[in-house]
Amino acid sequence: MDVSSADRSPDLDRAYREWVERIAPTAGLEGWTNAMHREEPGAGISIYTVDVLPEADVTISVEGPPTFSLTIFLAGDGKISVDGGRPLAITPKLAVICSTERFVRGSHFIRKGQRLRLIDIRFDESVIESIGNPLLSHLRDGLIRNYSVPDRGAYLTAFPASDSLLHIGHTMLECPYPAGDVRDLYLKAKAMEALALAFASTLEPEDRPTRLAPRDIRKVDEAKRLLEQRLQEPWTIARLAQAVGLNEKKLKAGFRHNVGRSIHAYLTKVRLEAAASMLDDGESVTNVSLAIGFGNLSHFSKIFRDSYGMPPSAYARRRRFQD
Repeated sequence: MDVSSADRSPDLDRAYREWVERIAPTAGLEGWTNAMHREEPGAGISIYTVDVLPEADVTISVEGPPTFSLTIFLAGDGKISVDGGRPLAITPKLAVICSTERFVRGSHFIRKGQRLRLIDIRFDESVIESIGNPLLSHLRDGLIRNYSVPDRGAYLTAFPASDSLLHIGHTMLECPYPAGDVRDLYLKAKAMEALALAFASTLEPEDRPTRLAPRDIRKVDEAKRLLEQRLQEPWTIARLAQAVGLNEKKLKAGFRHNVGRSIHAYLTKVRLEAAASMLDDGESVTNVSLAIGFGNLSHFSKIFRDSYGMPPSAYARRRRFQD
């Protein structure tokens, strides 16, 4: 089933149109509808399917609105990246989660002569928020990797797709039901099942504690101090683990068990506390944003408002009035 242009959100469909315009001429097909489809089986869920064999290398640079997506690559060869981050190699049987908090640029490279077959499931913010903050906090912690650009609100991670997740991808591509309510219900259920499996694949089970030696605990404390002292650093879990000489799994477990927060949650906490203190001292919002490692002012304002109930500019004005 295809969704007509009248049914599509202009913002959400921008990247889709770019794919259509760039891939279709290279695919050697009579029309892009033979290779690419988009449908919305339920409120807040969009599903893109791609099955194409490009006759030439294709490089696409796009800009898209805030999104949370799960992509299951059943076949493919190329690279993807977000907002200048490190490229992620596309391979068959790969699952990719992308989370962006604002309009960001991305790049897609698809190699000629290599079949690209994928399911891309996009979830609106309302759907993601309904999952619950604790689960999302752990997932965001897992998304801070070398492929991400956290200070720009762009997160990208990949993991081997389980057999169950691959099965869902195939069944969605080959959905036996024609257009209608039954098809929508089927695809919506499969999309949510795929999301649950993706969460399960990227999160450490909470009932499986990791025992840390005293030496490892000292390294966790060292990592904690680094986050507190070097707020401007574009930290990733890999970079922090390398800085203190501790593997990522132990570092993440150490933060959860010894600090009581994920690495991402703790870094956000100390950055915002520093921001509030600097605003109290009369620093400008722009200077504060840069000083604590937020290169994007609107992203900083959003995170600050979520924590303090008001944007930093209003917080600064309130403090001045109190004085």
